[in-house]
Amino acid sequence: MNLESSSVRNRRKLNELRDMRQNAKHGDFYFAVYTAINQPERNAPVFIVGDDDRGDVVVCSCTKSPPRPPYDIKVQLKLPTSVRTSKLYTISREQLQFKIPQTASVQEYKDIMLQLSKFLHM
Repeated sequence: MNLESSSVRNRRKLNELRDMRQNAKHGDFYFAVYTAINQPERNAPVFIVGDDDRGDVVVCSCTKSPPRPPYDIKVQLKLPTSVRTSKLYTISREQLQFKIPQTASVQEYKDIMLQLSKFLHM
């Protein structure tokens, strides 16, 4: 019986993870595993900027390093974090590990979107 309840718990956790990934949306912070070109695999926060595809999301990388002008925006997650609006990646939703509960403030969000649009020359 203990083995069965463990199996049920594992199945429930997998379903929750699948649902969380499918519900990831623009403006969310997630912890993700991804690889940048010619770089080692990263386990780091990302900020979702595109979520139209059910299989993929477009993200800005995040780092605990201080912001580098002009495109990095400082936000306060669990730790001070820089959103790198010039570092965009398309990753599979399967690479999202968990949602970060902290969110950008209204002003931080506006700053991220402004710098992203400047970077993209929009």
